[in-house]
Amino acid sequence: MKIDKQLRSVACTYSGSNSPHPSPLPEGEGVCYTLALRERAAEGRVRELDSQLPFSLVPSLSLRASWSRGPRRAVAEIFFLLPLILVLLLAACDSKPNDQHSFAATEVAAPTSVYAYGIVEARRHSTLSAKFPGKIEKILVREGELVKEGQLLAQFEARELTAQVGVAKTAALVAQAALAEAEAGPRPREIAAAEEELHDAEAQLTKADADWQRFQRLRTEGVVATADWEQVRQRLDSNQARRNVADQLLRQMREGTRPETLAMLHRKLDLARAEITRTEAALADARLTAPYAGVITRKHREDGEALDIGLPVLDIATLNERYVRAEIDETDIGRLKVGQAAQVSADGFPGLELAGQIVEIKQQMGPKKLIPTDPSKIVDYKVLDVEVSLPADCPYPIKLPVNVRISLE
Repeated sequence: MKIDKQLRSVACTYSGSNSPHPSPLPEGEGVCYTLALRERAAEGRVRELDSQLPFSLVPSLSLRASWSRGPRRAVAEIFFLLPLILVLLLAACDSKPNDQHSFAATEVAAPTSVYAYGIVEARRHSTLSAKFPGKIEKILVREGELVKEGQLLAQFEARELTAQVGVAKTAALVAQAALAEAEAGPRPREIAAAEEELHDAEAQLTKADADWQRFQRLRTEGVVATADWEQVRQRLDSNQARRNVADQLLRQMREGTRPETLAMLHRKLDLARAEITRTEAALADARLTAPYAGVITRKHREDGEALDIGLPVLDIATLNERYVRAEIDETDIGRLKVGQAAQVSADGFPGLELAGQIVEIKQQMGPKKLIPTDPSKIVDYKVLDVEVSLPADCPYPIKLPVNVRISLE
């Protein structure tokens, strides 16, 4: 009954009547005075908020003017403004003074370990490749066999190279003999023979000159024919040339070999020796030897296989000192230092965890080389290689992927 009076009072107020006993509203306008009451309540709440805000909402929410223009327009504006009013009410209800204890800072625990992928490496590990294109004649070792430094491991077919080495050595001997002969000079017997040849040539020249003088007088007297005189003259010229040659030869023998000749013979000998070095080097490439003492860890080829230069034949390594090469993410390298303890495990050895420590931290970043089996892991980032020691009795074979956990405590 009280609510009905309030509704009628509101309706009278909006209709402009001041009578304390207003007449009943026409049928169909019950909704109108109900909405008028809701408008009055909402307008009161908005006026309270208006006093707290830096701008005024009341002028824009004057529903009386809307009501005077028609009930339907008023209802439409009420439904349009209700969401805005509700938002303002919620904002006013939620506005509380800042409480310094309402937000507590959450402390993130510092990491105690760094995890990385690694691979077991030998301190010395080499892949011996073919330096000589050809067919493998014989592989003389087996996998797991201990070998000594310089030991012959495999032999390629090289009969032609062996023959070339023999030819080069023979040519070098010939060049060396020629140089020695030139440096020694002529023997005394050769010089004596040259002297006798010169004396004989001089004697024949003297005789030919006397005959020529005699025939020259006879020709003047007209006794000797011209043809006979010309034969004597030719014999004189021949003996003169013979004497000159003998004299020149004797001079050369007494002076010894010329310096230019000796230099040329030296170069010929050097060339022959260089050919020996070349052929022996080619023959050595046909022989695969151990660069150091170690263990044959892998055999890539068999007897009779034809290879080109650079193809692998055998792997050799020293297994007495193995270590792990771990790839550390660039975000973790600042936490590491030499001497930190590490735990190494492998999927192929379940339940076995070996203790080690960081022995070396490299000084250059590089791309990641160890690709994890998990496809969700990121692989295209920079890493830093770290060496982690392993115990002497480590059963892990080299090139085994492992997991490394480095303790930061």
